[in-house]
Amino acid sequence: MYGEMNIALIAKKGGVGKSTLTLLLYEALRQAGKSVQIRDWDVQGTSTKALELFAKGPAPDGTPEIVLYDTPPNLEHTATAVAVRDADISLVVTTPSPADVWEAGEAVQFAQSRHPEAIVRVVYNKVRKTTILGRLAEQSSIQSGGTPSLGVRISSRECYQHAIAQGWAALDGAAREEVLQFGLGVLSLRT
Repeated sequence: MYGEMNIALIAKKGGVGKSTLTLLLYEALRQAGKSVQIRDWDVQGTSTKALELFAKGPAPDGTPEIVLYDTPPNLEHTATAVAVRDADISLVVTTPSPADVWEAGEAVQFAQSRHPEAIVRVVYNKVRKTTILGRLAEQSSIQSGGTPSLGVRISSRECYQHAIAQGWAALDGAAREEVLQFGLGVLSLRT
């Protein structure tokens, strides 16, 4: 184990916003006063590139309180299996799209089979609350293996894309509140 709490963000397929959510969670946890590191095991290296832009400097020395694993969008990749095995919490990232929810169901089963003692939650990303899919996101948990969602949905916001290059400074007030609720939702899983 690398930190006091290890969190894997996983997805079976790309495009659901896993790396963006990893960075948003990183920022939320830092705002909550936690020492956080990201292990970027996704071959695209999005988290690493982003941290070079907005964190500006080396990671603090010592053992972090929380380590986030940004995994490849592939359940067959060794890095994904190792991250899930080492994680206290696995967050399965999906959008409310039925095709993505079906894939999330497989990711939930993967995480539960690799580490049955870990907490597994589905996180709905890119949710447009005024759409039918947005309103039905919670009902989609049945299709994702019955695993409960985190309870915090991440909206589809343009500023989240800017946060990849600018971090916390890119977020408006409503986005900051939503991201902080996301971080608190994750932290509450261990209390």
